[in-house]
Amino acid sequence: MKLGLLGYPITHSLSPKLYQEILGSKLSSYELFSFESVDKIPPLSFFSEKLDGLNITSPYKTHFMSEIRIDSELVRQIGAVNTLSFTNMGVWGTNTDVIAVQEILTKYQQDWGKLHLLILGSGVMAKMTELVADDLKISWQEFSRKADGDIAQLDLRPFLKSGVQNIVINACSRHFIFQGELTHQEVFWDYNYSFLPHQNTLPSRVKLYQDGQEMLRLQALAAVKFWSQTNPKLK
Repeated sequence: MKLGLLGYPITHSLSPKLYQEILGSKLSSYELFSFESVDKIPPLSFFSEKLDGLNITSPYKTHFMSEIRIDSELVRQIGAVNTLSFTNMGVWGTNTDVIAVQEILTKYQQDWGKLHLLILGSGVMAKMTELVADDLKISWQEFSRKADGDIAQLDLRPFLKSGVQNIVINACSRHFIFQGELTHQEVFWDYNYSFLPHQNTLPSRVKLYQDGQEMLRLQALAAVKFWSQTNPKLK
């Protein structure tokens, strides 16, 4: 299986190692395609001629939406994909972020009961989280720079709900560092992984700091399943 990752920046990516662990000898190559601007991204045919499947990360999850086939209404609502499968029947896309977030939030519901999400960011990942939360009947509130100013310095204490487990979700890019106020009773779930500015400061400030590595693993498992389902030669 020949795979790749499109995004920027991606030099920190754990995906090559992760897919090697999951696929073993079935993985023949995993290439990184890092382009600083959208106008430098090659056409879809460039990737389809080289690869069986492509992972897509920020900021390019919406880039190929108009050129691919999607069979999930929820993915259409999100308007972004992070996994492409190149098949004889065309290019299929899905969003395995959805599967990972659903699984982790469901586990949090089992662990803590009623939840309330405080979502930092207003981009694709934030929108996806809100749709999943609605599906799981979890309340949420979004905070964005446009609506709330400098959310890096935001005091979240007035927005916390009582009688529930408040979960702060960082859906911003790796350029964002949260330095606002908390109460030490929150769970802070960072969609970024191995992000030292947060790893070095947040664990001592919250009930639980969860970085994005578990989410990445679940995304990868879902991607492998998607590729095998859409492309018979990959089973």
